[in-house]
Amino acid sequence: MVAAFWALVLLQLAPALVRGGLTGVRDQIVRVATAGVPPEHWDLAISRMYMALGTTFAIGLILFLAQRYLGRKLASQRNIAGRA
Repeated sequence: MVAAFWALVLLQLAPALVRGGLTGVRDQIVRVATAGVPPEHWDLAISRMYMALGTTFAIGLILFLAQRYLGRKLASQRNIAGRA
Protein backbone atom coordinates (compact mmCIF):
# COMPACT_ATOMS: atom_id res chain seq x y z
CA MET A 1 0.00 0.00 0.00
CA VAL A 2 2.86 2.36 0.75
CA ALA A 3 4.39 1.63 -2.65
CA ALA A 4 1.05 2.27 -4.36
CA PHE A 5 0.73 5.57 -2.49
CA TRP A 6 4.20 6.64 -3.57
CA ALA A 7 3.54 5.57 -7.15
CA LEU A 8 0.50 7.85 -7.23
CA VAL A 9 2.42 10.71 -5.61
CA LEU A 10 5.25 10.39 -8.13
CA LEU A 11 2.75 10.15 -10.99
CA GLN A 12 1.25 13.44 -9.85
CA LEU A 13 4.64 15.11 -9.40
CA ALA A 14 6.20 13.91 -12.68
CA PRO A 15 4.67 16.64 -14.90
CA ALA A 16 5.69 19.32 -12.37
CA LEU A 17 9.23 17.93 -12.38
CA VAL A 18 9.41 18.03 -16.18
CA ARG A 19 7.97 21.56 -16.42
CA GLY A 20 9.67 23.28 -13.50
CA GLY A 21 12.30 20.97 -12.06
CA LEU A 22 12.57 20.70 -8.30
CA THR A 23 11.00 24.15 -7.89
CA GLY A 24 7.98 22.93 -9.82
CA VAL A 25 7.70 19.89 -7.56
CA ARG A 26 7.91 22.10 -4.47
CA ASP A 27 5.21 24.41 -5.88
CA GLN A 28 2.97 21.43 -6.66
CA ILE A 29 3.35 20.08 -3.13
CA VAL A 30 2.51 23.52 -1.73
CA ARG A 31 -0.57 23.76 -3.98
CA VAL A 32 -1.79 20.33 -2.88
CA ALA A 33 -1.09 21.02 0.80
CA THR A 34 -2.94 24.34 0.81
CA ALA A 35 -5.97 23.26 -1.23
CA GLY A 36 -9.07 23.98 0.81
CA VAL A 37 -7.09 25.29 3.79
CA PRO A 38 -7.60 28.82 5.11
CA PRO A 39 -4.59 31.08 4.38
CA GLU A 40 -3.76 31.51 8.07
CA HIS A 41 -3.07 27.75 8.32
CA TRP A 42 -0.97 27.36 5.17
CA ASP A 43 2.40 27.18 6.96
CA LEU A 44 1.16 24.38 9.20
CA ALA A 45 -0.44 22.53 6.28
CA ILE A 46 2.77 22.68 4.23
CA SER A 47 4.95 21.49 7.11
CA ARG A 48 2.53 18.63 7.84
CA MET A 49 2.54 17.65 4.16
CA TYR A 50 6.32 17.38 4.14
CA MET A 51 6.21 15.48 7.45
CA ALA A 52 3.62 13.05 6.08
CA LEU A 53 5.57 12.47 2.87
CA GLY A 54 8.79 11.92 4.81
CA THR A 55 7.14 9.57 7.27
CA THR A 56 5.51 7.43 4.59
CA PHE A 57 8.80 7.31 2.68
CA ALA A 58 10.65 6.17 5.81
CA ILE A 59 7.99 3.55 6.61
CA GLY A 60 8.13 2.27 3.03
CA LEU A 61 11.91 2.02 3.20
CA ILE A 62 11.80 0.18 6.53
CA LEU A 63 9.17 -2.25 5.22
CA PHE A 64 11.23 -2.88 2.07
CA LEU A 65 14.38 -3.60 4.07
CA ALA A 66 12.47 -5.83 6.50
CA GLN A 67 11.00 -7.78 3.58
CA ARG A 68 14.44 -8.35 2.07
CA TYR A 69 15.90 -9.38 5.44
CA LEU A 70 13.10 -11.83 6.17
CA GLY A 71 13.22 -13.21 2.64
CA ARG A 72 16.92 -13.93 2.91
CA LYS A 73 16.52 -15.42 6.38
CA LEU A 74 13.71 -17.72 5.25
CA ALA A 75 15.63 -18.72 2.12
CA SER A 76 18.70 -19.64 4.16
CA GLN A 77 16.58 -21.69 6.59
CA ARG A 78 14.96 -23.48 3.66
CA ASN A 79 18.41 -24.33 2.27
CA ILE A 80 19.55 -25.66 5.66
CA ALA A 81 16.38 -27.75 6.08
CA GLY A 82 16.70 -29.10 2.51
CA ARG A 83 20.21 -30.36 3.14
CA ALA A 84 19.34 -32.23 6.32
